[in-house]
Amino acid sequence: MKHKHWLFLGIILYLLVNIAGLFIPVVINAAKYAQVGREILDNQDWINMTIGGDPYDQKPPLLFWIAAMIFKPFGISIAAYKLGILLISLAGIYGTFRLGKTLYDERIGVLSAFMWATCLGYVHFHNDIHTDTLLVVPVILSIWQYAAWVKTRKDYHFYLGTLLVGLAMLTKGPVAIVIIGSAVGLHLLFTRNFKAIFDYRWLLAIPIVLLMIVPALWGLYDQFGLEGIKFYFWTNNAGRISGSYAGKNNDPFFYIHTTLYMIAPWAVFSFLGIFMQIREQVQKKWRVNSKDEFYTLGGVLVYLLINSVAKAKNPHYEMPVLPLISILAARWALLIFDKTQFAKLRKIVSSIHVVIGILLFVLSGAFLIFVFPNPDRWIWLVIVALLGGFVYVLSWKDSLNKQLSYLVLAISALLFTLNAHIQPNLIQYQASFKACDIFNQKANSSEQLHIFMPEARYWEVFLYSKNYGKYLVTPDDFKRIDPPANDWLFTGPEGIQQLVDMNIAIDTIGVFQHNSMSSLSIKFLNPKTRASKLKTRYLLRIRQR
Repeated sequence: MKHKHWLFLGIILYLLVNIAGLFIPVVINAAKYAQVGREILDNQDWINMTIGGDPYDQKPPLLFWIAAMIFKPFGISIAAYKLGILLISLAGIYGTFRLGKTLYDERIGVLSAFMWATCLGYVHFHNDIHTDTLLVVPVILSIWQYAAWVKTRKDYHFYLGTLLVGLAMLTKGPVAIVIIGSAVGLHLLFTRNFKAIFDYRWLLAIPIVLLMIVPALWGLYDQFGLEGIKFYFWTNNAGRISGSYAGKNNDPFFYIHTTLYMIAPWAVFSFLGIFMQIREQVQKKWRVNSKDEFYTLGGVLVYLLINSVAKAKNPHYEMPVLPLISILAARWALLIFDKTQFAKLRKIVSSIHVVIGILLFVLSGAFLIFVFPNPDRWIWLVIVALLGGFVYVLSWKDSLNKQLSYLVLAISALLFTLNAHIQPNLIQYQASFKACDIFNQKANSSEQLHIFMPEARYWEVFLYSKNYGKYLVTPDDFKRIDPPANDWLFTGPEGIQQLVDMNIAIDTIGVFQHNSMSSLSIKFLNPKTRASKLKTRYLLRIRQR
C-alpha cells in the first residue's frame, strides 16, 4: 500500500480528540456511575453499591470498582477516570485486531481495530462513560478467545473466554451472554460444529461464571433480598425489552439510523459489510465451508434485533457490537478496493465518502461560526491544518488508504470542534455545575446539597459537590428525610411550588437558566432561538425553622 499515512492520522485523532475531551465534565448517568465509585470509598464498602447514600441496583459493580480504584490515589479526578477507561479500552482495540486476524487475516485485523478506535461512538462514549463503554472490552476479548479455541482447540483459550464472560456480566449483567452467546453459538450452529457445541467444558463454564458474579449477587441480595437477584437476571433485561421496567421507544429503525453516526465516518463500509456478508451466504445458498465465519453476523444481528423490538433504546446500547461491525466493514472495504469486480461500487463509495468528508468539515465550520461563534484562535489553526491535509489527500490516486486518510481527518475536525469548543460552551448552560460551584464555596462542612424532584435529577450535583446529600424524589421523601436547617437544595419550578405547599422556609441562593448537555435541539443550537429552550433551576438553602 503506497500511502500509510492514515495510521499516523489515526494516532493524531486519538490524541487530539481524547486529550481535548479528558477535561470535559460528565453529566447525568455518566456522572451517576462515577458517583457510585466515589461512594464506595466514602462507605468503605465494595459490595453494597449506593447513590446518594441509597441502595443502588441498576448496574453490576465492575465499572464502579474501577472508578473507586482510580479515585483512591488521584482524588475525584474525572480526567484520571477517563484516562483510566481509555487505557483499559486499548485491550478492546487489541481484541478487535486479534479477532479480525483470527477470522480472516492481519490486514483485516489492523483495519477493523483502526475503524473501531476512530469512530464517533468510540470517542463520544469515552467522554460520556457508560457501562457499555467498558462492556465492549470483555465482550470482544471473550469472542476472540472462543474463536481461537474453536480454531486451535487449546483449553486455555476456552477458559480465558469464560473468565471474560464473567467480567462482562460484572459490567452489565446477562446482556453480555446474549452478545457472546449469539456470536459463538450461531457460528458453531451454522458451521455444524456439533463437537464444540456439545463439549463438556460448557458445563464447567457455568459455575466459573456464577462464581465470578458472586460479588454482584451478594450486594444485591444484601440490600434487596431475592428481588435484587431477580432484578439482575430478569427485570432489568426483560423489563427493558417489554417496557414494563423502563423505555417507551417504539421506533423499530432506531439502530439503523443510530449506526449511521455511531460508526461514522465508516458507516458506508459498515452497512455494505453487513449487506455483502449476508448476500455472500445467500448466493452460496448457505453452503457453509470451513473458511466461513458467523461470529460477526451472529453477534450483531441477534443483539440489534432484540434491541430494536425493545422499548428501552439508547445509542450506547450499540457499543458492544461496534467492533464486530468494524470487522465486517474492514473485510469488505479491502475486498471492494482489491477486486476488479467491484470497480463500479468502488467509484460510488468513493464519491459518497468525498461528500461525507466535506459535510463533516462544513458541520465543524457551522459549529464554530454560528452555534458558538468566536472560538479561540488555536482551535481555528487546528481545523485549518486538518482541512489542508484533507485537500492534499484528495489529490492522491484513488485507493482505500486515500479514503481512510481523508475521512479520519474529517472526523478529527468534527470531534475536535465538539470537544475543544462546543462542549466547553455547553457547560455554561448546565445549571448543576454553577450550583455546585456556589455550594462548594459557601457551604460549611456539615451542610449537604440535596436533589429535590425528578426535574432536577442531575447526578453531577452529587459528583461535583463537596458534601452530597439525598435524592428526594417526592415531597413525601422530603418529609421522611427532613433535611436540617442550612442544608441546600437543587430543584426546579415544581420543586419550588412543593416547598411552598409544605411551608418550608427557604432562601434562594441562585437562579439559573438551564439546558442539559445531553439534550440538544436545533432551537437550542440556534443562538436566535436558544432562549426559548432554556429552563429555570434553583439553588436553595433551608432556613432555620
